[in-house]
Formats: sequence, structure tokens, C-alpha cells
Amino acid sequence: MFSYCGIQCDLCPAYQGTVTGDYALLEKAASTFGDGAYTPEEWICLGCTPGENPILARPCADCPIRRCAIARGVYNCAACADYDGCPHLRPFFADQPEEARKMARLRARFLAQGQEKGA
Repeated sequence: MFSYCGIQCDLCPAYQGTVTGDYALLEKAASTFGDGAYTPEEWICLGCTPGENPILARPCADCPIRRCAIARGVYNCAACADYDGCPHLRPFFADQPEEARKMARLRARFLAQGQEKGA
């Protein structure tokens, strides 16, 4: 399960803690992400896709990448016509090289299939 930006949600401790009921994983998410600004309870999450998912970590609900993808109607940012110049993705990818590599592969696939949209 991938988020709009390429994070693999099912590997995230917030998602894992939510689906398994392992509070220690929610605590890990709270201490690892966002500099501890959110409580473990605020990290309860079932992933940011689909856009109407009501059980979403608080910081993910406020994500500008997610908001943009939903507004553009794209399943994943790699399918967006403005992917290459996206002002939201570039700073994120600078800190997340693995997600950048995954998304580059997805982008190539979307372009090869002619499925780009959302401009």
C-alpha cells in the first residue's frame, strides 16, 4: 500500500500499530516522526489513500502532498502531469531518497502507459 508520495504505508509503524493494536509501534511513530509533536493516539492511521479514509494520522491529514493529489484526482503523485515541477514533492524527496527512487519508477510506468492526469 503506497501513499500519494510513495511512502509504503504498510511498513510504517503508525499503520502497523493501528492494525495490530501494538501501542509500542504508535509510540515509535510519535517519537520518530514530527519531532514528537504528536501523541501516539494522533498517529492511529490506516494510510492516506483513499482520500476519504477517515482513520488517518493527524500529521498525514494535514499533508500538502495528500491534499494536492486529492484535489487533482490522481491515485498517486507519479501520475500527475505536474510531477516534475511539483513544489510539494521536491522538498519531500530531498529528505526521502528511497521514496524518490520508488516514485521515479512509478512515474516512468505511468508515462509509458499514457496515464498521466491531473494538470
